[in-house]
Amino acid sequence: MSKKRITGRFYVFVLVIAVIAFLLVRSVLPMGVAEAVIMLATATDQQYLDAVIVRDETVVSYAGVTRIAYVAAEGSLVEEGDEIAYIYSAGYSEREMERLESTRQEIQEYHKELLSNIVDAQLETLDEEVLTRALDLKALVSGQSRGNLLNLTRQLESAMLTRQEYLRQNKREDLRLNQLYEEEASHLNAIASWRTTETAPRAGVVSFYMDGYEELLTVDNASMLTASDVKNILSTPANQAQLSQAVFRVVDQNRWYLILLASGDSWNPINGQEYSFQFEGYEDLIYNGTIVGIQQSGGEVAALLEVTDPIDALIYRRSGKVIIGTNLSGLSVPNAALVVEAGQTGVRLSDIPGGTFVPVEVLSRGESNTLIKPVVEGALAAGQRVLLK
Repeated sequence: MSKKRITGRFYVFVLVIAVIAFLLVRSVLPMGVAEAVIMLATATDQQYLDAVIVRDETVVSYAGVTRIAYVAAEGSLVEEGDEIAYIYSAGYSEREMERLESTRQEIQEYHKELLSNIVDAQLETLDEEVLTRALDLKALVSGQSRGNLLNLTRQLESAMLTRQEYLRQNKREDLRLNQLYEEEASHLNAIASWRTTETAPRAGVVSFYMDGYEELLTVDNASMLTASDVKNILSTPANQAQLSQAVFRVVDQNRWYLILLASGDSWNPINGQEYSFQFEGYEDLIYNGTIVGIQQSGGEVAALLEVTDPIDALIYRRSGKVIIGTNLSGLSVPNAALVVEAGQTGVRLSDIPGGTFVPVEVLSRGESNTLIKPVVEGALAAGQRVLLK
């Protein structure tokens, strides 16, 4: 009896049966569960976000202000106790100031009359200094020159006071002159009774410009504000009553904050993460900060970024767009490894049947892989295996 020859069809049939058996076994046995190896990885995270600036600042207000004379320069560094401004109360009268200036003018003219036959080189020098400063100020106001108006005004006032003091110290015994000096003293005493000297309550940068949100956006409440809170504050008109009473503010230039606003599915900030950022319109300034607080509500996130770089020109800004970026490093797993249990995102280690759930924070999500770090440090490591959904 001749042997039957095995054809190629037989081998194909056997292979099909083997594949079907493998698939059936894989579907019922744990060893068939899909797994992946945790890898070390890095990624660059860059976001374009809405930002609100919160400054560590103290606002000095005064009710019933008639006139303010600024002593400190806008944007200057001051120490606690430095004179910032003279505040004149409701009893103050501009007419009294006019009378004072009129009396001082009489004193000056009368001095010149008494000294008309006496050569006084020092007085001529002081007169020339006053004239020069007055001409400089006139040129600046008329647009014929450029400079700092406040500084020139102070220089003129200083020159005039120096000349007045020289005349006072070198006065001749004259009844008319003594009467004029007594009249000047009377005006000064009246003005002094209406004037209060405001000093810096702390060290920092002084500014006389306010936007009305200084009392609502503070370092004390910034960490508790949600995205909705911030939007509601900025959509409300500034308190004009507070603005009318505000005299100046002193700002800590080396400690301030950004509240960064984003949708929860587009950005996942993590406490302690460092970012660099540029504020739109100030692209020449690069700042660095650290996430110190996160508020999530209604699908939106408000992240508080603490900045310790000098605030510079942003002392006058309240909100705008920023580009923030950072280099991230962590553990990489396939997107299919992520699971959510009781509202907590995590992965399942392939150590026991069904796996051990390990909570994680998502650093960055890509098309196929996600960069993570365990909530509990050391709970995951590169080389371990995780289950896939």
